[in-house]
Amino acid sequence: MNPLDWFLNQARRPRGWAGRLLVRGMNRAHGQMTDWALSQLSVRDSRALLDIGCGGGGALLRLSELAPQAELHGIDFSPQSLSVAARTNRRLMEQGRVLLREADVSDLPYDDGRFDLAVAINSHYFWSDLAEDLREIVRVLQPGGTVALAGGEYFGGKHDTRNRRLASNERMNCQTLPELRDTLCEAGYSNTEIHEEWNRGWFCVVGRKPVVDTEESLRPT
Repeated sequence: MNPLDWFLNQARRPRGWAGRLLVRGMNRAHGQMTDWALSQLSVRDSRALLDIGCGGGGALLRLSELAPQAELHGIDFSPQSLSVAARTNRRLMEQGRVLLREADVSDLPYDDGRFDLAVAINSHYFWSDLAEDLREIVRVLQPGGTVALAGGEYFGGKHDTRNRRLASNERMNCQTLPELRDTLCEAGYSNTEIHEEWNRGWFCVVGRKPVVDTEESLRPT
C-alpha cells in the first residue's frame, strides 16, 4: 500500500497506535477550521446535538461551550477515535453532558427527531453513500433541525491544485460546493447555505429539515 492510501485508510477509520496519534494530531490541526465552521451556525439555544464522525472529540468540546444547555452526542466507528474523544471530554462525560457511541452514519442508533443540530467535520468524505447517509440524518433531526457539513475544499478554493490529487483517490467522496448543496437538496433538505473561507480553503454547507414533510403535505385529505 502506498503512503497516500495508508494515510487515507487511517483518516477514514483510525486503527492502532498510529491511528490514535493521527486522531490527536487532527484535534490540533483542525481546531481553527472547526471554530470557524461552528461560528457559521446558531447553536446557543440547541438542546440536543450530534457530531457524526466525532474523531478525537475536539468539536464536541467546543460545542459544549457554545451550547451550554445542550446534551452532546458523538459517534464514530473507530474505537481509537472514541478513546481519544473520551479523554478529551472526560469531565463532560462525568457530568453526563457528552455521550459517545461506536456507530456508523448509515445506521444511526437514535430515535426519529432526536436532535436539533447534526454536524460532520472532515468526515463526510468517507461516507459510503452521501445522499443516503444524509437521508438517515434527516430521520434523526427534528423538523426545522439543521445539518452542517464542514471541511477543506478539494475542488476550487485557494488550494485547488494541491488537493485534487487527494480528491481523485477512490477512498475519498469529494464534491464541489454546488454539488454538495445539490446532494443536500436531493436528500430532502431545504434552505441550504454555502459558507466559504476562500483564503483558508474551508467550507461549511448547511441544510435544514423542512418543518412540514413535503410528501405528507401533498397527500389528499
